[in-house]
Amino acid sequence: MSSWGEGTGNHLHESSFQLARLRRGIKPFRLHWFPRLRSTNDHAAVLRKRGELFAPAIILTGCQTAGRGRGANLWWSQAGVLTVTFVFPINDRLAPHQLPLLAGLAVREATAAFLPGAPVKLKWPNDLLIEEKKLAGLLCERVHKADLVGLGMNVNVERENIPPALRDRMASLSWLAGKPLDMTDVLISISRGLHAMLTHQNERSFASLLTQYDEHHALIGRRVGITPGGTDPPIVGKCEGLDSMGRLLLRDGRTLHRVIAGQVHLI
Repeated sequence: MSSWGEGTGNHLHESSFQLARLRRGIKPFRLHWFPRLRSTNDHAAVLRKRGELFAPAIILTGCQTAGRGRGANLWWSQAGVLTVTFVFPINDRLAPHQLPLLAGLAVREATAAFLPGAPVKLKWPNDLLIEEKKLAGLLCERVHKADLVGLGMNVNVERENIPPALRDRMASLSWLAGKPLDMTDVLISISRGLHAMLTHQNERSFASLLTQYDEHHALIGRRVGITPGGTDPPIVGKCEGLDSMGRLLLRDGRTLHRVIAGQVHLI
């Protein structure tokens, strides 16, 4: 799940979920609830490797203490932050870099339903933004013949509990809705959206879904730099959206770069 910074939360908090209603509402997912975990993605991978986790499933915790972001980043968390991993059977129709795009779009659509009229944007490859502030991040991984979709989302975050260095960079659903939201309802809605998007129920073409993604794409028309990782040099250009394969298009003069993955820096 994409990082808010390099800090990590160590706040213990009670469950905000009605677990019996949640189990009914998320079917066909199986719910695995843990009051406290270091990382929902890591725990899902461990259970999967042991043969103890069958897809579709949800790994949910009320307190995540060492959630992972991209690269070496960690995920900051506190009470009111939804930290969850959705486990799907591996989808051979999707390349690994395409999974975060569809998952992000599904989460964006489910989230927007709670905020009528709010401009919920997608920041390639794995963030949700509102007015340039981060609402949620995803961490998608393919392990042990399963697709993991990790999600960290600010639902009912208290401003005063946010580290000062992060306050101007974050958004919360409750702030925008003007009231606290039911965490159970939010998770049920997101789980249904993801299941519809990432299973056989989705009959729309990949290209049409990418067109929908670009309608909410926060980077289009902006000059950005991409750090691919490793020893590869940064790629800089004006974002033109996604191509039919889900690669990010960056125009630098006459050169059109097609980027599969990397860390984004606005210029």
